[in-house]
Amino acid sequence: MSASAHTSQQEKVEGETSASSPRRAITAAAIGNFAEWYDFAVYGVVASIMALHFFPSSDPVVGLISAYVVFGLTYVSRPIGGLIAGWLGDTLGRRRALSFTILLMCAGTALIGFIPSYNAIGVLAPILLTLCRLVQGLGTGGEYSSAISFVYEHSQARARPIRISYLVTTTFLGITSAVLIASLCTTVLGDEAFEDWGWRVLFWLAAPLGLAGMYLRRKVSETPQFKQLAADRETSEVKAAPIRSTFRTQATAMILFFCIVSSYALITPILSSYFITFIQLSGGLTSGQSYNVSLAINVVMIATTLAAGRVMFRYGLQRTFIVGGLFIAVVSVPAFAISTLGIVGALIGGSLLSIGKGLVAVAAAMAMSYMFPAKVRVTAGAFAYNVCTILFGAAGPSLGIWLNSVTGSNITFSVYLAIVGALSAIAAIIGRQRLKEPADELVTA
Repeated sequence: MSASAHTSQQEKVEGETSASSPRRAITAAAIGNFAEWYDFAVYGVVASIMALHFFPSSDPVVGLISAYVVFGLTYVSRPIGGLIAGWLGDTLGRRRALSFTILLMCAGTALIGFIPSYNAIGVLAPILLTLCRLVQGLGTGGEYSSAISFVYEHSQARARPIRISYLVTTTFLGITSAVLIASLCTTVLGDEAFEDWGWRVLFWLAAPLGLAGMYLRRKVSETPQFKQLAADRETSEVKAAPIRSTFRTQATAMILFFCIVSSYALITPILSSYFITFIQLSGGLTSGQSYNVSLAINVVMIATTLAAGRVMFRYGLQRTFIVGGLFIAVVSVPAFAISTLGIVGALIGGSLLSIGKGLVAVAAAMAMSYMFPAKVRVTAGAFAYNVCTILFGAAGPSLGIWLNSVTGSNITFSVYLAIVGALSAIAAIIGRQRLKEPADELVTA
């Protein structure tokens, strides 16, 4: 392609960018992200109740582990969803990928609310639940990298850490809302009615949330970087092949990214799901009390996430990730130990873990944007992150319950979390050259 042709295409893309509203696009991505992560969190919030309805057992620990195994199955389908959304995002546009992810996630969530219990339809109940969770996984698998790429590519270089922190904050707002609604339902209905049927309300709400998010995402413009990629492909007649190109050119970067984000992949299901069950079983809290604690520590997480964007803007991505990983390594064991001492201890322990998660959450999102080029960003980021969540996130809650049960100690699992936090920090040190923003990124308004 000639220099004049390339300049013409560049001017065309920049003209379209100036006519669009990056803030509107970022808002649409954030609202849809909120809806998706509300859907993701709901199952974890009521996991102990799901065990009673879908996995009856004479041993409550076995039933709870079964519920968390189904929780983990969502992660199995996530790499597949990531590859599908990655192909859509890197071939047809980020916006189409975002519409695909929210449709699957919200449909899978809403349908769970209509599944009869084991007592009504027998073994078909856990089978239908598993299928719905697999559909959720397909949607969630592409959401993370698609939404991050969308916001990153719609932002100026200097604004990217702050705007990414806003996007990540909507993730936690979605999770917090799931906990808040569960808490409100238990207050209004009482624990008995909520555990009997009220938990279904949380899943039904996914339908209107999903429709609203999908509508907003269909109304926004495509990112400037993808428009430029599409224009270059049209001129050069080079077809997009993101999946093949990803594995051929990004293998080393994906392995490094996998190691760096391992602490985030593990601590996410711990705080959104496992911690609620942990403080009920080990701290003696009721369902209502545990939801209130989870709500409070999510507020701490949101505040930390917003602060992390500014910390990263000032001190850089690598330092932020190292501090976050080491913080998790240092506080994990004492945080879980304190959390067994009643409601105040749970608030303190959960808040410490939330600070660590807030730091690594924003850093993980920016790492994906920095480490992979625009032409394969959605595909490479989605696949590497989702494989990481299988090995660390999927097994997290059930592994925690099993380890604590086998050892007879209720804080054994926290040692595992501390080790992963330290390894994540070491990986960030090793990968320091890749944790720098590419010089050739298109800067937008």
